[in-house]
Amino acid sequence: MLRHAGWVWAVKGCYHPEGYAVALPRLVNGVKVKTLKEGMRLVRERFPQYLRFVEEIGFEVPLVPLKESEVLNPFEVKPRGVLRDFLTFFKDAGVTGSYLYAGNGTDMDVLSLSEENVETLRNLRRAGLTSPLFHYSKGEVEGLLETDFATLKAYRLTEGTYMGIPYTFKIVRCEDPSPASGLTRVRGEVVITQSVKPYSLPLKYLGRLDGEEVTVTSYRSRYSELPPGTKLYVEGTVIRRREFLDLDLDLAEEVRILELGSWSELSLSSSQV
Repeated sequence: MLRHAGWVWAVKGCYHPEGYAVALPRLVNGVKVKTLKEGMRLVRERFPQYLRFVEEIGFEVPLVPLKESEVLNPFEVKPRGVLRDFLTFFKDAGVTGSYLYAGNGTDMDVLSLSEENVETLRNLRRAGLTSPLFHYSKGEVEGLLETDFATLKAYRLTEGTYMGIPYTFKIVRCEDPSPASGLTRVRGEVVITQSVKPYSLPLKYLGRLDGEEVTVTSYRSRYSELPPGTKLYVEGTVIRRREFLDLDLDLAEEVRILELGSWSELSLSSSQV
């Protein structure tokens, strides 16, 4: 995260041009910005000069100059209380969200670079030390229908509660960027055939859209842990990349669950994690 021009910004994605961070407003004048749409609106109104097309990403993003920003390091936070206890279970885990920029909060946002923590999250759930998360703010709902948003949230290992406090556990495992050569608008049914990286960002699934193989990607936790066999209706954009067709759910106007695959199949397909 960053402090820049009096705002707190959340750093997004894995690729950042030299001297800049791809970031969106998170806290503006004391008010949390909860959706991608609202964040982009604020940038267009206040910092339109920051919007640039980045070939490695494939579309226009806000580039915040680092030389004019304070970088907030998730791994330098000294947690207390329940948050400190929760972190002791995990490897290479830091703190983001309000505990990072304000020193306190009502929920726990954890960031890690280790996929080994997936098995720890699974064991904590099996032992009953964490519980599914059934409540949410309506202001968070974006892209998905509210019923789908709630269903997926309740099944995730990477979201839940510990000692009655909600947590979100983001695992980041970046990959080399693949330059984009164009965009194609799409609308139709996507079948998830393989959950390649369902727990770590960027999320990656293999799927079929109108008989053509696509790679379904996202940097948003709301699309994590989709099991094989899941059928989605998507109105969005395919980015033509050098090695694959990238159906980026973060660019979609609508993502609707038509059918959920087997959660046991997701566990099996990810047992190597």
